[in-house]
Amino acid sequence: MRVEQFSDEYELIAPHYGMTASDLRARDQRQGQSVRRWYVIDEQRVVAAAVPWLRPDDRMFVAFQVEDVRAYRPLTETIGQALGRSVSTMCDDADREHLWALREAGFRIEMTDDRFVVPFASALTLVERAWVPSGYAIRSVSDVDEQRSFELDNQIRNLVPGTEGWIGDQAWFGEELRSPEFDPTAYLIAVEETTDSYVGLLRIWRNPSGPRLGLIGVLPKHRRVPIAAELLKQGLTAASTWGHDTFATETSPNNPHTYPRLVRMGMEKVGRFHQLTRP
Repeated sequence: MRVEQFSDEYELIAPHYGMTASDLRARDQRQGQSVRRWYVIDEQRVVAAAVPWLRPDDRMFVAFQVEDVRAYRPLTETIGQALGRSVSTMCDDADREHLWALREAGFRIEMTDDRFVVPFASALTLVERAWVPSGYAIRSVSDVDEQRSFELDNQIRNLVPGTEGWIGDQAWFGEELRSPEFDPTAYLIAVEETTDSYVGLLRIWRNPSGPRLGLIGVLPKHRRVPIAAELLKQGLTAASTWGHDTFATETSPNNPHTYPRLVRMGMEKVGRFHQLTRP
């Protein structure tokens, strides 16, 4: 096996991605940061490729496309030496061969999340008695200040295990608010009225495959009031009108707040994935 750094070998590498060279080139050009890629050749055939990308929490993630799991070790070692820093990746728990090979290549599990589908009917039953606490209001993100919403997003993400240190890109945040998956009825901001402070948020994406609860969070100082339940109630009520019986989400089994609530909502676990890191 031989590891090569990609320059412009689209004709060589595109079949490994199941794409044409022109389609892969166009996809690379749409990325928000310059694409660096390494690939592995075995007997004149590409058997693995990897692209590192820097996430807003300063974690360097590597997107692997691997056919032969023996390629993980030389590919990972080459990338690690080239970048001179720790790298992270994601792997589905069901991909046992790939998970084993990643661990053999020096990766260790940093965080685990479970994937769920949750019926709207049982979820809405659980939160039907929620109310807006006195002194608070819930508004659509479209009706509040975008800059302050972006700042709240950063604060909330920094409280989520696995995304500590998140410093978002405001242009990217704005693009999300104008994407086809955005629906203002289920992207909500909780506001403390006396101070006009933004204190919590909920967003449910209107994906073609069905609604996805992407994030819910309340700043620690305001968790003494039941504003999160009302965020859920209003967001789920809106998303339940989009033509689907269930919504998707994921969270860590170690999350003491969200995981038990999803269990009570009648969730069905449909998978598990791991975030792994290699020093």
